[in-house]
Amino acid sequence: MIVREDSVERFRAWNGLRFSGTPQLKPNPIYTYGFVLNEKEVYYNYQLRNNSLLSRMVINQNGILQRFAWIERTQEWGLYLTVQIDNCDRYALCGAYGSCNINNSPVCSCLKGFVPKVSKEWDMVDWSSGCVRKTPPNCSEDGFRKYSAVKLPETRKSWFDSSINLEDCKIMCMKNCSCTAYSNLDIREGGSGCFLWFNELIDIREFDENGQDIYIRMAASELGMISDSEILISFQNVT
Repeated sequence: MIVREDSVERFRAWNGLRFSGTPQLKPNPIYTYGFVLNEKEVYYNYQLRNNSLLSRMVINQNGILQRFAWIERTQEWGLYLTVQIDNCDRYALCGAYGSCNINNSPVCSCLKGFVPKVSKEWDMVDWSSGCVRKTPPNCSEDGFRKYSAVKLPETRKSWFDSSINLEDCKIMCMKNCSCTAYSNLDIREGGSGCFLWFNELIDIREFDENGQDIYIRMAASELGMISDSEILISFQNVT
């Protein structure tokens, strides 16, 4: 789901068990919700638990998604839920390989193993240029760093397969040098399916709860890994 102001993207949320950009969406006494993804259709739906309750979802003049419930006593619409909750909900605020944490100051930082692409711009609180790797990946000797409790990055150029598990997903990503990250497609019941990214990772933010796990490709040296060639040399030195 994408919110645009004309052609400019303002907010993005991805749906697995819930909208990962909306951690405040939880099981509640007002309505149930669900997400369907199969070969024929993709849709999100909700159903009021009490049909006598009136509820509506709107987008206001500032582009904010809000859910209201009708309060009979006051004869007014009461605000129940606001989707965009803070500055970190601004689309791609921290640029490629940047991560937004509303509890930090400044809110944007580069993912571990990355540095600002244009330091002068970051010093001026303009993070849109994003981050670049300290060490380029070497494909066959790469590994993956796990990030937990995050909003998954932009998915429109990603690829998924609902039939394979996370370990097979890792193997598939490792074999493709263009693969930048992988994660579960669905986080229900311990996780299932495979999500692969092949582009720069954009629009990541950190949550205190209800985020998801993602595994980002990194050079072996950034992970403290020892390559096969280094192991061979060490054994040769011993003998």
